[in-house]
Amino acid sequence: MIFNNIKTKKGAFLLLLMISLLSSNSCSDDFGDINDSFQANLTDATIPGLFNGLIQSVKKGETRNRVPVSWLYQWTQLAAMYTASGFRLDDKTTEAWEKYYRSLANYHDIENLIAAEEDPENFTNIQAMARTIMAYQALSTTLLYGDIPYSEAGQGFLSAQAYRPVYDSQQSIMQAAINDLTWAIDNLSTNASQATLGGFDTLLDNDVDMWKKFANSLRLRYAMVMREKDAGFADPIITAALSQPLLEPAEFVSLNPASIPGLSNDRRGFYRGNSYVRMGSTMWEVMSSTNDVDGSGIYDLRCSILFEPNENDEWVPYPQNPDNTTPTVTGDPHVNDRLDDWDSFRSNFASINAYYTLDNDIPQFIITGSQISFLKAEIYNRGVGGVTADQTMAETFYNEGITASVNFWYNYAFNSAIWAVNKPDAAAPSDAEINAMLTNPNVAYSADVATALSQIYEQSWISLFHQPFEAWNLQRRTDNATPNVPLAATSLVTDFNRLTYPPSERETNRVNWTAVTGGSDSETTKIWIQQ
Repeated sequence: MIFNNIKTKKGAFLLLLMISLLSSNSCSDDFGDINDSFQANLTDATIPGLFNGLIQSVKKGETRNRVPVSWLYQWTQLAAMYTASGFRLDDKTTEAWEKYYRSLANYHDIENLIAAEEDPENFTNIQAMARTIMAYQALSTTLLYGDIPYSEAGQGFLSAQAYRPVYDSQQSIMQAAINDLTWAIDNLSTNASQATLGGFDTLLDNDVDMWKKFANSLRLRYAMVMREKDAGFADPIITAALSQPLLEPAEFVSLNPASIPGLSNDRRGFYRGNSYVRMGSTMWEVMSSTNDVDGSGIYDLRCSILFEPNENDEWVPYPQNPDNTTPTVTGDPHVNDRLDDWDSFRSNFASINAYYTLDNDIPQFIITGSQISFLKAEIYNRGVGGVTADQTMAETFYNEGITASVNFWYNYAFNSAIWAVNKPDAAAPSDAEINAMLTNPNVAYSADVATALSQIYEQSWISLFHQPFEAWNLQRRTDNATPNVPLAATSLVTDFNRLTYPPSERETNRVNWTAVTGGSDSETTKIWIQQ
């Protein structure tokens, strides 16, 4: 049953239509021709169009991906910032907030359109898919800000009171969103009676089994995020998630230009202007066994893919804590001209690889099989979620996560249309190369359980380089157990725990804003998972 045969109700949701049309223009950004037929008939809000908009909003609402260089890379020490940025973080607190709540209003629109269908039970899959997307967005948003409006949010079309929704606790939001993921897993079906979205499912192409893996992998990830604060809720979720299919090591869910016509993940702006970053000493310490500038100590196979040496082909990372002897940084390695003139713009410090920063075709990950492998390694190392501690299993998943991460970057760089200098010789490292990395004394799974747990966090942190928001979640939920060095008191990123609420909340929802902030909003306030 294809969606072209599904009748759209006219007139019943005029007000909802107006809300959805406010954001309809954004549905075409970077998504090519997929929306042409939808935009050509903007007379009614449709379930396919609104659903595609939910997927598109995952990209457009990514403040957590919009500020990784200026802030998230610093917070997590995935990279080092070499000078103060003129970029104001409070200028970027509104974007993710607005995108989430617009998506939430459109999600309610989808639910209402489904309820108005003659056979709403035939739309259960679509409802489960939409609920999965919104659970992901709710979890991401609360982990950006802390407590947020949730139970009353996105319903301003129902009553005047809903224009000023109360803030729900992060704990209750995470529980509700994870329960939505569980509902989606339990209700997704391959029954032929279920309507499909055809080409409008630009995320997983109507693959029900992958949607189940996606939802199940998300609930495992977020159950682990909240586990130290609410084991009573999280542990049964972890147990259930482990009993059902999860993403395999080589699988991932992403906004992928290879499968979405016209999509371009242009991230160049992340590394220019006020994004004053270079490869940091914290990252260098976990990729090389020595400080030899010739790179002879490098044991991490991802190093020369994610990073590049300086203008003299020397591996000189920028110190995470520079002092008055640290040289002034030169060069601008992330300009487009690097692709045609590789040597003219290089820096005097090792940098994030220009091919990585300039390639618009790298998938924007939502969740990866590698991350799931590291979560399993942690679960078996610690013996949580109803699992008996088993270091053999933990080591297996640990090695699996590293291998999957390395293989992805090798394969991507090898097949990239723009990669040239230091391009891998093959689409995957040899078994001998992988084995040499996994058995390196700095990587080999330790016989000491506590040390091994630190290794799991370290390798997971490295593998999340392309997902700095997830690296920040890992850092916060583990009480800073990811690789780090103590930062100077003058550091711009000391004790950053969350985004402040958008200024509009103070102005239009002041009573509820005051109730949750006490009248004082600060980035240093710890969110619930940290308290």
